[in-house]
Amino acid sequence: MPPTTAGRLVALAVVVLLGVGVGTVAVLSRESAYTLQVVMPNALGVVEGTPVQIDGRDAGRVSDVRAQGNQAVVTTAIDAAFAPVHAGTTITVEARSVLGERYLQIAPGPVGNPELPDAALLPAGSTQVVVEDLLEALNPETRAHLTSTIRQLDAALAAPNAQNLDETLRTAGPAVQALGQVLDAVGEDGPAIRTLVTNLRGVTQILAERKDGVAGTVGDLTRLTGSVAAQQQQLSDGLVELPSTLDALQGVLDRFPAATDELVPLLDDLRPAAARLPGVAADLRPVVEELRPTVALLRPTLEAADELLGSTPEFIDQTAGLLPELQTTVERVSPAVAYLRPYAPEVVGFAANWGSLFSTYDSQGHFAHPLVVAGKTALNNNPPITIPGEGVSNVRLPGENVGQPWTDANGSEPR
Repeated sequence: MPPTTAGRLVALAVVVLLGVGVGTVAVLSRESAYTLQVVMPNALGVVEGTPVQIDGRDAGRVSDVRAQGNQAVVTTAIDAAFAPVHAGTTITVEARSVLGERYLQIAPGPVGNPELPDAALLPAGSTQVVVEDLLEALNPETRAHLTSTIRQLDAALAAPNAQNLDETLRTAGPAVQALGQVLDAVGEDGPAIRTLVTNLRGVTQILAERKDGVAGTVGDLTRLTGSVAAQQQQLSDGLVELPSTLDALQGVLDRFPAATDELVPLLDDLRPAAARLPGVAADLRPVVEELRPTVALLRPTLEAADELLGSTPEFIDQTAGLLPELQTTVERVSPAVAYLRPYAPEVVGFAANWGSLFSTYDSQGHFAHPLVVAGKTALNNNPPITIPGEGVSNVRLPGENVGQPWTDANGSEPR
C-alpha cells in the first residue's frame, strides 16, 4: 500500500476516534447536567430547547416537557456555571410579547439557604396568559366584532394586496429587527427600569405631598425671572460700561505700587507720633468728658440741621432753574458794571454828602446846624507848596484816577 494511502487511513481513524470521544463527552455531560423540574398548570409555548435565563443571562435549555395528570412537568438543564441553586428559588414563564417566544426565568434563592438536589421539583412562580383564555373571557358581541375585524383584515391581506404587504414587511424587516433589539435590551434591563419607575413614583408622591411648597417655589422663581428680565437692559448697559471701568481701575492699580512706595516713608515718619497717641488720648479723656454735655446740647441744632438738609435738595432743585437765568443776567450786566466801576468813589462821595446835608434834621424835622468859628492857623494859611514831581488839581473828573475820565461831568451832556 502506498504511503500516501496509509497516511490518509491514519488521519481518518484519528478523526473517527475524536468524533466518538466528543460524542461520549457530550452524552456524559448531558447525563450529568444539573436539572430542575418545574410543575406548571400548562406548558403552552414551552418546548424542548426553550431558553432558560438566570438574572437575564442564558443559563440552559428545556430538555423535556411531559404531561402528568392535569399539569405539565418541564425539565430544565442548567449549565454547570450556574449550578446548584438554593432553596427559595422561583421559576416563571416569561414571554417576549403576548404572541412572542417564551423563556423560563429563574430567580435563585439566597446563597445561605440549603442547596437544591439534582432533579428537584419546583412549582411555577406565575401562570401564563393564554390568548384562548382571553378570547373566552370576551362577551358574544365583542367576539362577533372581533370576528368581523379579522375577516376584514383577511380580505385586506388577500391578493393583490398580499404582494404589497410582503414588500412592506420585507422593507420593514430591519426596523422590526432594531425594535426587537430595543425590546430585548428593555427586557434585560427590566429590574433597573422597575427600580427607576419605583423611585420616580416615590419622588412624584413626595412632590404631591409638598405641592404647596413647590407651587410657592415656582411662583418665587417666576417673580425672580420677571425681575431679572426687567433689569436686563440695565444689566446690559452696565456690562457695556464694565470694560472702561476695568480699564480705569487698571490704571489706578498700576499707580498703586508707586503710591505705596511713597506711603511707606510717611508711615515711618508717623510712627513716633502714633506712639505718643495713647498719652494724648489719656490727656484728652477729661476734655471729652467735659464736652459730653455740650454735645448733648448740640442735639437740637443737629436735628434742625437735619431738617434743613432735608429741605436742601428741593431748594437746590429750585435754584438750579434760576441760576442759568441769573448767570445770563449777570453776563449782560457785566459790561455796564465794568463801565460804572471807576465812578464808584464819586457815587459814594455823593451819597455821603447827601447824607451829611440832611444830618442836621432830627426826627421831628427841627433843624440844628452848629458853627464853630476859628481863627487863622498855620494849617489853613499855608501856601500851595508841592513836592517836585507832583501836581495839584483842584477839579478831578470822575474816573480820572483809573484813566477813564467822564469828560461830561462838568457840562455839556450826559453820555
